[in-house]
Amino acid sequence: MQFIKLTYLCKTIKDQKEMKKRYYSFVVFILFCLAGNAQEMLFDDFYFKMDFFEAKKILKSNKKKLTNLALGKGTVYAVRKRSLVSEENKLISINLWSKKNLTVKEAEKYLVISRKFFENNNYNTVYAQENWSNPILVKKNLPCIRFVDKDKTIVVEFDPRGQGDAYNIFVTYYNYDWFLKKARGEE
Repeated sequence: MQFIKLTYLCKTIKDQKEMKKRYYSFVVFILFCLAGNAQEMLFDDFYFKMDFFEAKKILKSNKKKLTNLALGKGTVYAVRKRSLVSEENKLISINLWSKKNLTVKEAEKYLVISRKFFENNNYNTVYAQENWSNPILVKKNLPCIRFVDKDKTIVVEFDPRGQGDAYNIFVTYYNYDWFLKKARGEE
């Protein structure tokens, strides 16, 4: 009787080891699959290369939240219908812009506050024009300010546009790798 119990126990231990191997193999497989299909976030619920029609649905269902975004105290930005930029029906970037027209002084204030907001949220300033805080002196063919997040997955650019006493601040979110390929002419 003892021999049978010992044999059964040995089989059980072997079975347990085999089950552990299978379990860990399964976990590794799932993690591998998830890592390969991980979504690269752009902004909020939007991710790089998501289906463009899905992005439109998200925009429509979160309209109230996405039209009152603060990127620093006293700033209000909005995501609008034309904010979503696609290539082959895949989302590649998102543009936010100041919710209302701004005076030159307000635009300057938005730029300063929003830059501080991104730097306080672990984004590194990788480019800034000499007169980045003055919309009148910003060179139109270059971004005003460019940031990269600490994980090097997102690029954010600021661009003030306008004339006279009516300006808007545009904020564009890009996928880091896509942006680099585009900048190098590889995409």
